[in-house]
Amino acid sequence: MNNNTYDKLQGVVSKLMNTLFKPVIEYESEIPSDKVIFAGNHTSNWDSLLLASTLNKPVHFLAKKELFKGLLKPILNSLECIPVNRDGHGMESIKTSVDYLNNNESILIFPEGKINQTENLVLPFKLGTVIIAKRSKSNIVPFSITGDYKLVKNNLKLTFGTPIKPDDYTSKELFDKLESDVKTLILKNK
Repeated sequence: MNNNTYDKLQGVVSKLMNTLFKPVIEYESEIPSDKVIFAGNHTSNWDSLLLASTLNKPVHFLAKKELFKGLLKPILNSLECIPVNRDGHGMESIKTSVDYLNNNESILIFPEGKINQTENLVLPFKLGTVIIAKRSKSNIVPFSITGDYKLVKNNLKLTFGTPIKPDDYTSKELFDKLESDVKTLILKNK
């Protein structure tokens, strides 16, 4: 990854997010220094910027392929974001994610697959996170985003949970554990 581009943008984004929203960031445990998969709920188009402003290491974000056009395309490509085909043909994004992780780089994924605009705590999770974790033997760091991206509220909170080791679970158990941990983090921080 081009750390120089990422570092420059992270500095700008961090100042922007802290100025506009003053997010509170909490860690239930230390984030591993090697490769990890960050996975959590998706509440807004601002979520990726919030996470990018917070993480202390470059991360490859998975993003819907529809974003890779116009002025956004060169930015996403320079940050080595991973386009996802959400029409059920996402194997290329899984392969790319596993390749990055096998190269000791980290990724960030929203397992819901889209922004949750419902009253439900989360949308049903997709299987991609578990497939990527199992294939790459990478820990998953669950996170939750709670509060609002509103200038006057200042109640935005990002909480990182305890890393989940994929080898400790079957695929089904890992899927259930990830969804449960994200829901627990959301409920704890509402």
